Amino acid sequence: LHYTLKEKIVATIDTSYVTEQGVEEAVDKSEDILRRIRYVEEKRIMQKFLREIGQDTGLATYGENEVRGHLKAGIVNTLLLSEDIDLVRVTVKCSSCDYIKHETMKMHQVTEFEQNISSNACPKCSVPTLAVTEVKELIDELAELAEETGTNVEILSGETEEGQMLKKSFGGIAALLRYKVTN
Repeated sequence: LHYTLKEKIVATIDTSYVTEQGVEEAVDKSEDILRRIRYVEEKRIMQKFLREIGQDTGLATYGENEVRGHLKAGIVNTLLLSEDIDLVRVTVKCSSCDYIKHETMKMHQVTEFEQNISSNACPKCSVPTLAVTEVKELIDELAELAEETGTNVEILSGETEEGQMLKKSFGGIAALLRYKVTN
């Protein structure tokens, strides 16, 4: 093999077959190896994020509102999301005027929220015509926003220490920025 390819080999797996069964056997045997590689990658990403936060370089941020604002501005280089985020983004619209409101909440709160909002009057036109028009997983919504701005998205497993730290300490949403933002 060419020396540049040799550097990319992470493991060698022996199989009993050479046909399609051999490929299936190789995939089955490589599951643990691939999981370790992803774990190392998650660890590297979180260490970089923690270094930026710890040294207060201004190149990292966390929290839904902060990250969303930076995503919309196009300055997020890498979006870090915990796969354990159980939040949804709800869009409320008034059918009488052009009023639109977005709320973030846990999935189990949506039904009660819908019932409450339908009896409220629109803050803009005072007509009781508010309705929930869209409910979207927060992870999906942020990932789509990231895609629009050319941002890398990393979803960290809830099973790793790094993924749990992202969820518990930073709310499951963080970002590494392209450049420092001056206020």
